[in-house]
Amino acid sequence: MSAIAAVIAAAAARVGAGMIKSVIEKKFGAGAGQIAGDLAGSVIDTVARKAGVEPIDLPGLAERAPDIVDAAVAETETAMPELIALYEKGLEGQFALLQAEQAQGGLQVFWRYGWMYLLAVFWIWRILILPIINHQIDIPIESVDFAVLLTLTSWFMALYMGGHTVKELGKSAIEAMRTRKGA
Repeated sequence: MSAIAAVIAAAAARVGAGMIKSVIEKKFGAGAGQIAGDLAGSVIDTVARKAGVEPIDLPGLAERAPDIVDAAVAETETAMPELIALYEKGLEGQFALLQAEQAQGGLQVFWRYGWMYLLAVFWIWRILILPIINHQIDIPIESVDFAVLLTLTSWFMALYMGGHTVKELGKSAIEAMRTRKGA
C-alpha cells in the first residue's frame, strides 16, 4: 500500500469512514482491480483537495496535522454516494461505447488490436530477435532507435487508452522520483 493510501485508510478507520476504507483497501489490497483503482484515485484526489494539498503531500500533512486529514476524509465519506454514482455513469458510458464500436465490426475494431500486436512485434524484434541476428551475420541490420519505438508506443497509448493513461504514467513517474529522492 502506498504512503498516501495508508494515510487515508488510517484516517478512514479513525473517523469511521467505512466506504472510503473499503475502496482504498480494494485498490491497494489483495483484491485490487481497475474499477476500484479509478474510484480510489478519485477518493485520494478528493481527500487531498478537501485538505488543501496535493495528493503527494498527504503523508506529510498527516504527520503535522492529522485532524485536517481526518476532517477531509469525513467530508469525502459524505460525498461517496455521489462519487460512486458518477463512476457508475462513467462505466455505463464506457460500456455503451464498447458496444457501439463492436457493432461496427471489421476494420474499425481491428485497427486497435492490430496496432497493439504490431507494437509488440516491433519491441520483440528490437530487443530479442535483431541482436541475435546481428550477432550471427557479418553485415548488421540497422535497428530502430528505442526513442522512436517509445514515441510510437506513447502515441498509441494516448490514442487508444486515452490521455488519462499517459497522465497517470507521468504522475506515477513523478511520485516514484519524489519518493526516491526522499528515501
